[in-house]
Amino acid sequence: MKKVLLGVLGAGLILLPTVAASSSFEEFQQQQRQGLQQFQQDFDAAFQAYQDAFNEAFAAYQEELRAHWQEPLLTDRHTWVEYSQDQSSRSIVDFQANQIRIEIDSEKSGGSADAAVELLVDVINRPVDEAVERDEVTQRAIEKAGLPSESLGTQGQKRVLNEVQPEHAEQMMNEAEVSQRQEPAPDGSQREVIVLTVPLPPSRTTDKAREYLPLIKRHAKHYDIEPALMLAIMHSESSFNPMARSHIPAFGLMQIVPGSAGRDVAQVVYGEDRVFSPSYLYNPDNNVRAGAVYLDILNSRYLRQIEHPESRLYAVIAAYNTGAGNVARTFTGGSTSPAQAARIINEMQPKDVYDQLRAQLPYEETRNYLDHVARRTLAYREFE
Repeated sequence: MKKVLLGVLGAGLILLPTVAASSSFEEFQQQQRQGLQQFQQDFDAAFQAYQDAFNEAFAAYQEELRAHWQEPLLTDRHTWVEYSQDQSSRSIVDFQANQIRIEIDSEKSGGSADAAVELLVDVINRPVDEAVERDEVTQRAIEKAGLPSESLGTQGQKRVLNEVQPEHAEQMMNEAEVSQRQEPAPDGSQREVIVLTVPLPPSRTTDKAREYLPLIKRHAKHYDIEPALMLAIMHSESSFNPMARSHIPAFGLMQIVPGSAGRDVAQVVYGEDRVFSPSYLYNPDNNVRAGAVYLDILNSRYLRQIEHPESRLYAVIAAYNTGAGNVARTFTGGSTSPAQAARIINEMQPKDVYDQLRAQLPYEETRNYLDHVARRTLAYREFE
């Protein structure tokens, strides 16, 4: 039987029968396709199970809170919310409004604002890892989905409000406003809620950007991403809130989705598909690296055929929010092929690319996102 030379391994030749080689290769390809298809299905099922667990935990906890609060607030991208164990008081850190608001049942506190002051000091001192442990939605979802609860390491020992010095709490109290409001109690009567509103330092955003800049620079350099772009995205995604969480769900400073972007990132960082746990993504080091990796994937893989760096930058910003397929559709009229879109984009000036994205991206959120991140990138170039 004739032999076919396939290659050289070390100093030896690999010789296989022609017919057998052809047959074996076709079988191998078929097995690979089936294996990849099954792996994709398993991954999708694992993420869907986590997404379902998160949605169920979110809805259940929100319903529990309705027994105590007319408006049951929960942590989102720009707000970090914690409740006391009996759910009668809560701390709300609003990073966009740049303030902390402590709300407490007047009856539970004996009508005194002292309990609110204690909660203020408590929230200022809260380390990230403890904040994750106290997050009921996250912990319930992790348990139900069977995801690992990973250590946050030294990054977890930093305070969520690391930019606010604990010794300044007394000074902050001098600027605080104490008020009361009436709202329905669980038994149908009216109750009084004491509200303590404390402004965060005016320089908080700048201070937080400086805090994360060394981490950003390290990962940006490794993956060849502009630090100013990462700062702008972090600012826009989470207002530098390390406890940021969206309904998708996405987690942390750069708002990484464990399923879609997380899968691509895991392939680069670990060489395998994996569903990142929330505790993994709440680790600022992991989160910033994941953001840098995903930006590199968009820039050097999905959108690499866009020739002009400025045009590609606008496409990358939009794709970070809505995906490369939706960016492509903006230029092709329907196709989600980035390569097809690149051919059109390469015939346009960067300003025209920006204008078309701003006018025709499928979601208003992404259109506004592009504007905010592009402007902030310019500003953070001066910041560096």
